[in-house]
Amino acid sequence: MSADVLDARSAALETTAWGERFHFFQPRNVVFWMFLWLCGTGVVKGWQMFSPLSGYFGRALLIASVVGVISAAVWGWWFRHVDRYERQPVALVITAFVWGATAATFAIAVPANTAVGSLYGKLFGQVWAQDWHAGLSAPFVEETAKGIGIVVLLALAPRLVRTPTDGLLLGAFIGLGFQTSEDLLYSVSGATQGFGAHQTDGLLGSIATRTYSDIISHPLFTALFCAGIIYLIGTPAQPRRIVRGLALVVIPVVVHGVWDSMIAIAGGSGAIVFVIMAGDVIFGLTALWIAFVWAHPREAHFVRDVLAPEVDTGVLTDAEVTAAAGWRQQRQYIKAGTDRADRKRRRHIVRAALDLLADLASGKGHDTDDVLDTRAEITRLRSVGAQAPS
Repeated sequence: MSADVLDARSAALETTAWGERFHFFQPRNVVFWMFLWLCGTGVVKGWQMFSPLSGYFGRALLIASVVGVISAAVWGWWFRHVDRYERQPVALVITAFVWGATAATFAIAVPANTAVGSLYGKLFGQVWAQDWHAGLSAPFVEETAKGIGIVVLLALAPRLVRTPTDGLLLGAFIGLGFQTSEDLLYSVSGATQGFGAHQTDGLLGSIATRTYSDIISHPLFTALFCAGIIYLIGTPAQPRRIVRGLALVVIPVVVHGVWDSMIAIAGGSGAIVFVIMAGDVIFGLTALWIAFVWAHPREAHFVRDVLAPEVDTGVLTDAEVTAAAGWRQQRQYIKAGTDRADRKRRRHIVRAALDLLADLASGKGHDTDDVLDTRAEITRLRSVGAQAPS
């Protein structure tokens, strides 16, 4: 094994900080205390909003909370699944979620949106404000409130938040926290309509509306916005790309604004609302796909550098390392299997290669027990395929 290949592995692990741990308690970091203050303020303000409803509307509040927890768990599982390479520490992910659910929502967005709405009403009249307030306030206020979260995480974990993919995934969890709190607000608001005479109907209607609207909502907006901030700021793993950064910051604001204003834009026409909604969804998801396409080459480069020594020693092949570096390459590699058993074996080898990547990152490139066990598993999987009857 050449020294150059090992040096490239060490450099990749140093640059990406894959395998690093996150320590939340940082008493000497002023951002840590700012985080606690703003999140604490958010918790207090949220409590002040919901506690008066805990009596008569207690059942609606409980149901909305349970649905919110289930929805957050499902979306959170999916976001962790998308985190293909070395996953972010759970503590950092929770920190991102908490910022979105407390500080961004109740400490910043709710009072700011209220203030902007009041200003619009005084300047342009209540009718205009009712039509356009959401679309011309929330995108700017809420994306900024959530975007501050990635800057906070950069200050709390500068070695862990380095690539646009980190921005996409951590931004998704910040947005998920915001979405969870916002869904709770809207659900309880639906239950309280008509003085609570039809709590269940109002609650279920709000939950249904928020469920389908969550397909293109705050996790998507914030993922794009936070990836844009990473491009704008630049990190040791990602050189500054101003144009990409500005594009990814502006796009979610536009998509969010159109989504919140589509009834006003359509002039009340249901058909036009549907067209605008479909176009906004397609545009938002396309932007997210492009963001991952932009981020993929650097991530794949780091994966190849970390796993290249395993090719030299015969643990992995070039094709397997390439498959581990991208979803499309993985599908092509698995599809090239000779039969169903071979395709299944290839799928397991790619997963084991990603496990080896994580073990190497945790062990700083050294041959730890986990690394040796994963290598042995890859060898076993390959031998099973070789022994299979033709």
